[in-house]
Amino acid sequence: MSDTAALERGYRRILAWYPRSFRAENEDEVLAVLLATAAEGQTRVSPAEAWDLLRGATRMRLWPVAPRPRSVRAAVRLMLAGAVAELAGLITVLVTSGAVRAAVAARDPAAMHALMVHQVSAMVGCPIAIGLWVWLASANGKGKDWARMLSGACFGVCTLTVLGLLAQHAATHAPADVIAAAVVWAIGLASVVLIFTPAAGRYYRPELARG
Repeated sequence: MSDTAALERGYRRILAWYPRSFRAENEDEVLAVLLATAAEGQTRVSPAEAWDLLRGATRMRLWPVAPRPRSVRAAVRLMLAGAVAELAGLITVLVTSGAVRAAVAARDPAAMHALMVHQVSAMVGCPIAIGLWVWLASANGKGKDWARMLSGACFGVCTLTVLGLLAQHAATHAPADVIAAAVVWAIGLASVVLIFTPAAGRYYRPELARG
């Protein structure tokens, strides 16, 4: 296989991450530009090129071509941050679980059952929540009105979860878990407020703007 053929194959693998409609119209042109600007003797896609191309593919999949209000762009970024916060929360639960159980067993053995339920729920629920954050970020970025409604419903569930932790006195037994949950709740609140602004409403329902 020639150097050019190997490099072209590498570019095509990365371009496969772009939406199908974009590839159908632009892949050959983009590929020609990439090959024309490649360094002499280059046989592999450089890490910097791969990062730029994948970042563009991610942006294109998260957001449509139509202009988006700043509030929606900010909300999508917050939702992605929410996924990161959920991951941090899961790591916090895993790292502190042993110490928290030992502390509760010594101070309040009767609370052990509630603590175990909380820890198991976090270990099961956090990966699901991470996927949900990313999915809603993509759908909201594309202007799906159902995603806006589902985001509001998910924030309601998040609020109930935080209230449940406080009712179980988790702030005393597992303060790190409560702080992580509070951060996720704050991100959820900010993102929901942003997607329900008047400017966002016209983006999700363009027929209202025309009317």
